[in-house]
Amino acid sequence: MAVKIMTDSAADISEDFIRKYDLSIVPTVIRFGDEIFYEHVDLNLEEYYEKFHSSEIYPQTANPTLQHQYEMFEKLGKEADEIMNIVISSGISGSYNTAINAKRMYEKKNGNPAKIHIYDSKFATFALGMIALKAAELAKQEKSAETIIPQLDKYRDTLEVGFTVADLKYLHRGGRLNRSKYWIAKLIDMKPVINFIDGKMEVIKTAKGHEKAVIESFLSVYEKKGKPEKFNAYIMHAQNPDSALLLKKYIEEEIRPIECNISISPVGMTIVTHAGPGCIGICLDTEYKFLDQS
Repeated sequence: MAVKIMTDSAADISEDFIRKYDLSIVPTVIRFGDEIFYEHVDLNLEEYYEKFHSSEIYPQTANPTLQHQYEMFEKLGKEADEIMNIVISSGISGSYNTAINAKRMYEKKNGNPAKIHIYDSKFATFALGMIALKAAELAKQEKSAETIIPQLDKYRDTLEVGFTVADLKYLHRGGRLNRSKYWIAKLIDMKPVINFIDGKMEVIKTAKGHEKAVIESFLSVYEKKGKPEKFNAYIMHAQNPDSALLLKKYIEEEIRPIECNISISPVGMTIVTHAGPGCIGICLDTEYKFLDQS
């Protein structure tokens, strides 16, 4: 039984991996005021940053549209018996609900539709991407969705994501940090250390200064995993290669794991819009093969 895998552009998967794993991508909506763009369709990351830094209007994101979701179901439904849509966490986005509505529309309009499964990744950026890639690899082995889903559940529970921001004003603008907390934190140069917990972004601690917060973001997930001696570390950053290299060096020289694979890649527009340029995060994985996007 053929299974096709699709996911959000917020998964931040490289074009090489999209082609290699035969993934289908539904674009996130990026808005600059009245101007609407679709991520990686009519706006690439370089163009996004140019607009971000030059525009007087702060960008906003919206989950992939109902129409885009529906059209992808129509396309893949002609190619497969089952479709799995791996979506960004329902705890931070409405993409899951939009996908459910698109599924209903597709089933209503088609007499013999493919079976659609909407899977909540409970993550964003490359952690979402890793889950989608895992699903695609299993689909290539001609496994059914019924077989794939329990394996994704197990794998999802092994992933950990931690990150921090370089400038608190972006969290403040996005409504994730109130005005009083923003000014107090800014005054004493405290930066949040954020983890994904049950699909939501939670500040688990603060650290003084950006460099310390970068290290603490890694330690927060490394310690949660029980300080593993072997792991894959996917470092994602927004125009902040210096901090990414700092973290890589820290892992290699201070943690000194027995076996460690590290990649450094840019984070996409969705996270940048909410966390701002300079944000940096890490996805820690001890279960799946290393996928080098750097």
